Amino acid sequence: MSDPINPFADLRAEWIAAGIIPVGAPPVIEPTDEERAAKIKADIAAQRLAKFKEQCPAQFRAKIQPELLPKPEAWKEADKWFGTFPGLWLWSAETGHGKTRMLWRKFGALHVERGRSVFKISGQALAEEYFRYHMEGNPRSFYRWVTMYDVVMIDDLDKIDMSDRRAPRMCRELFDEFYSRKSVVLVTANEPIEYFENTIGGSTSRRMREVVTEIEF
Repeated sequence: MSDPINPFADLRAEWIAAGIIPVGAPPVIEPTDEERAAKIKADIAAQRLAKFKEQCPAQFRAKIQPELLPKPEAWKEADKWFGTFPGLWLWSAETGHGKTRMLWRKFGALHVERGRSVFKISGQALAEEYFRYHMEGNPRSFYRWVTMYDVVMIDDLDKIDMSDRRAPRMCRELFDEFYSRKSVVLVTANEPIEYFENTIGGSTSRRMREVVTEIEF
């Protein structure tokens, strides 16, 4: 009589009789759907972690003591953010205050742990890509390219050369796109949003403040 729970029971007996598998060998237990799903999830997380380690410099993966930073309360405030709209604007006039480290920390939390697609780029590289799309006569594709990800991280946004008249236009239109799409954005800079207000106008800075919450590190 066949086993309704294990339809391979009869076949297993035949294999034992034929010497294909030894007598007393433990039965092969097929994993459940939940176990398969858990393994797939673990494998994907491991792949994400490996990719993250490839991209993130070792110094930004080392353990940090937030209490030793100039403004540990700013670190704690930023660390509470888990990838929701509005995003974050982390700035300090000096380097070494933990802005980029926090950016990578959130990259790991959002991509590796939560599986969200993250696009990280420097401000200058972003401008260069915009200029390339602009020269090809297809600037709208640039905005579609940037906003296709779950989270956008822009490091050193203030390093963009604003003397090129295309740069202010890019910032204005890009943050309009972020606002209309409710894009999740994390920015690091050595300047506050007020810097952009003084260089490219109040309308852009107002839109920036609608897209991100400013934290001085």
